[in-house]
This record gives sequence, structure tokens and C-alpha cells, in this order.
Amino acid sequence: MKKYSLIALIGLVVFSLVACQKYLDVQSNYGLAIPKSLDDLQKLLDDSKIMNLKYPSFGEASADTYFLKQSTYDALIDYGQNTYLWQNYTKNYPNDWASAYNTVYNSNLVLDRIKKIEKTDGNTAQWNAVYASAMFYRASQYLALIWTYSKAYSEENKTDMGIVLRNSSDFNAVSHRSSITECYDRIIADFRECGDLLPEKVSHVMRPNKYAAYGMLARTYLSMHQYDSALYYADLVLKYNPELLDFNNPMDVKVSAAYPFSMFNKETIFYTELLASSNLDNTRALTDTLLYRSYHDNDLRKSAYFKVWDDGTTAFKGSYTGSAKYFSGIASDELYLIRAECNVRTGRVEQGLEDLNHLLGYRYKTGTFDDYDVKGQREALELILNERRKELLYRGLRWMDIKRLNVEEQYIVIQRNVNGQLFSLKPNANAYALPLPEDIVRLAGIPQNPK
Repeated sequence: MKKYSLIALIGLVVFSLVACQKYLDVQSNYGLAIPKSLDDLQKLLDDSKIMNLKYPSFGEASADTYFLKQSTYDALIDYGQNTYLWQNYTKNYPNDWASAYNTVYNSNLVLDRIKKIEKTDGNTAQWNAVYASAMFYRASQYLALIWTYSKAYSEENKTDMGIVLRNSSDFNAVSHRSSITECYDRIIADFRECGDLLPEKVSHVMRPNKYAAYGMLARTYLSMHQYDSALYYADLVLKYNPELLDFNNPMDVKVSAAYPFSMFNKETIFYTELLASSNLDNTRALTDTLLYRSYHDNDLRKSAYFKVWDDGTTAFKGSYTGSAKYFSGIASDELYLIRAECNVRTGRVEQGLEDLNHLLGYRYKTGTFDDYDVKGQREALELILNERRKELLYRGLRWMDIKRLNVEEQYIVIQRNVNGQLFSLKPNANAYALPLPEDIVRLAGIPQNPK
């Protein structure tokens, strides 16, 4: 039997899937067995169910933002329990990896088909937008996948196994895992090309524009510890959209509501959601106790982000989806925190604190927030990293943050208490590269991550 990639096999069912039309006034027509026009290809990319709503969530489910009660853990099926303990080897299709590569397949199909469509004076703008959008979706999934299934980028790790770079829709292409460096090089090159070709404005935030590409570059470079570059791209995005939600303004945030934030709010630059996870269901996942206690009583995020249960535990309700689903897209609050962190790391402490204070001024009750005024780089960085954790919950960022910070010897240890036994994940352990599902390893013929 040939070593066909499971990724490619999943592509066989793409044309049988029903398009999600909830958020865009477009229709993906899978009756078109061979898409031939730019409009056809755009409809494939507008299938938001595949392209926007299934970003990897196993990393977030493996992080330290939440805990499960013993009764909740006992009720989970095996893959949920194994994910909680960083041992998820048996999760077969559907899973993070397969869903991400379904998006990659659609993207590659568009990239392969568009080569057969001549670029003319009359269609250049649309041709570029379709081509760059497909590349953007593919690179976004590659970034989420390498954050989940590979070690953090570092000089020591950069030749270790990364992910599979599928660069065509050919089912017969054999899969292999590229190095971490090769993966990041591909991701950066693709996002840079997207930034050159994508339009500045699009009809909906579920379609990427050039600032979405810049935001993804800021994320990418931050995870690689390349702070000058992350700062540069974060700054470009904030010049485009500096707006922040005012938590004191009920037109922006209904703090006491079951879901305080509206979908597609003014901070949103590009909209995606994490793939649903049994562990992260907000009726099960309880906020880390010390994390919840770190919010000041005048910090409106404490009410906007959390529901307090009768036993005093808390669950997260503050997603930018306006529902129990988890937002994973690009928003301006994240870019302020990236710019703040990178300014401090590159010696611009005053500028970094200016961004942090500006953000928090919109989060605290009016007149109650006193600007941070510290001089030391280390203290300023600690403040920003703490606020990053408190601001960006359940966005698919924490897992990579732990990994990148531990490379810098932050020594973050994650612990789980199950049946009275304490499970610990030590910094830079092999388990930070989550195990690939067994069916992927078996059918694609690619190596498993080391235990």
C-alpha cells in the first residue's frame, strides 16, 4: 500500500461538505467538481466552516488556563483525558491535524487551479486576492500546527521535526515532516507575499486583508523571539486599526451579559474560531484559581470574562465570538500587547508601557486605573506578560507562549491533579510537541513525536 497521506485522503470528501453561509452572503458550490473561474475559487475560500472555524485547539486544551473537576475528567472519553495529560496518541479522525489539513487541501486546490486562469488587466485585483487568500489560509494553519505539534523555535530546536508542508492538492504526493526552520521559513515567505498581494479592505473580516497577514507575521516573529520584526508588523496593523473596545461603554461591551462581546466587533481584524474541544467547553473548563484572583476588582475583565458558579469556581464567557465558541483570530488588543512586549524587549520601556497603559485604560472602571510607571526592563516585561495572559484567554496563544517563554528560562510548570496524583509538565519537555494522532502516523507513514 502506498504511503498516501491521510491529509490527502481527507481531501476526497471536500466536495461533499456543506458550506457554512452563516456569516457571509456567499455560497460555496461543491457541485462544481472542477472549479474553473475566479468566482468558483473564491466560493471555495468562502466556505467558512472549513476555512475559518476549525483552527487547532489541542494546544489550548493542553495549557494552564483551566482545570477540570475530577467528576468532569472521569466523564470524558479517552482522548479528552489524554489531551488533559499531554498523552493524546489515540485520537483518530476527526482531530486538529486532519481539520487543519482539510483547510490546507482547499487552499492548495485553489492555488493549483488558479495557475490555469490567465491574469489580465481586467482581473488582476481579483486574481491576486484569491491567490493570496489561499496562501494566507494555508500559512495560518501551518503556523497553528507547528505551534501545536512541534517544539518552540530556538537555536537548539530548529532542526527538529516540524510539520508536513503540503504544497499541492495532488493526492499522490508523499508526506514528510520538514524541519522547524523549514516550516517557519515557508510560513514567513507566504505571509510576506500575502501582505504584498492582499487588498487593504475586504467585504468581511472572515476574508483576510493585508493587515491580517501583517498580524500573522507579528505572531510568527514573536514566537521566534525575533522582536524587531514582530514590532514592525504589529505597528503596521495598529496604524490601520488602533481601535479598542471600551469596557465602560455598554455599546461596546455588555459586561454582565451571558456573552458580553459581539461577534465581529471593532477590534477584530480577521475572524477565526478554535475547533470545538470537549475539554474547553465552558461548562467544564474552570479558570485557574490564581489566574482569576490576579484580576483587580476594578478590572472590568473580571466580570466580562468570567461567570462565577455557586461553588466559587469560574468559567470563561469572554470570547469575541459572542458565544461559547472560542475566538482565535487577529484583534487589535493582541497587537497592542505584541507591540508593548517587543518595545520593552528592544529597550524601549517607555513606549512599551505606553501601549500597556493605553489598553488597560479601556479595561478598568473609569478613573480607577493608575498608569504603570516602572523604569526597569525586567519589571516592565513581567507586567506586560502578565497582562497578555489575562487579556488573551482561550485564543490559541497560551500553549505557544508557555513554550517560547520557557526557552527563555521562565520556568513555567503546568500541573494537573487527577485522582490525587499530581502530573507535571516541565519546561521544554518533549510533550510540548503534542503527539500526532495514531491514524496520521500509520496512514501517512510519518514519524511520531518523541515521548
